[in-house]
Amino acid sequence: MATLGSRARRLALALCAGPVLAGLLTGATATAAVAGPAAGATSAAKPARSMTVTDVWMRDTVSDVGIQPHLTNPLWASPDIKVCPTTVECATSTFPVAGSTSYIFVKLRNPGPYGSGTDSGTLRFYRTTPGGGLSWPLDWVPVTSRVLIVPPGVTTVRAEWPAVPGPGHFSLLAIWDSLTDPLPFMSTDIGTNVRYNNNIAWLDLVSV
Repeated sequence: MATLGSRARRLALALCAGPVLAGLLTGATATAAVAGPAAGATSAAKPARSMTVTDVWMRDTVSDVGIQPHLTNPLWASPDIKVCPTTVECATSTFPVAGSTSYIFVKLRNPGPYGSGTDSGTLRFYRTTPGGGLSWPLDWVPVTSRVLIVPPGVTTVRAEWPAVPGPGHFSLLAIWDSLTDPLPFMSTDIGTNVRYNNNIAWLDLVSV
């Protein structure tokens, strides 16, 4: 999938599978309110011929360069997601305090190897229940979302996270979705989804 042709096939797959993903995401959002558009919304429509194919992505590992699928590990320690105790970005991700308000910082990189140009879309955040499973989408609860315009370069996004769950071990997921960089069909295995989609990043957490 290291060519623009691969991204074109990915967009075609998204057109076919978008309604399925939309149904899955809509089911997941029934358990929590999300800022901005409903988390169940997905970019299933096929881009017009005049639209630029975009490719906003996040690293799964330090050596990740956006290629799909990437073969590096671990998948659950994205260096592009941090959880910080204040509105100022911390040097390294911290363990949030259960019940408190924390702040999620995400670095969106544009463009990746499959597109170009400024993108606009929605960055969505999901979490699991402490000690719970990882099956997508049943085990994932919406946290919040941000509607954004992402120019070329690295854009740091901050999102407020009230009422951090726990204490316990759980996971946080960041998903970028746009009309010109849509998500293809996603399986129930979150590891496969992260490895094959450069616009999904995963961070394991422990709240204290």
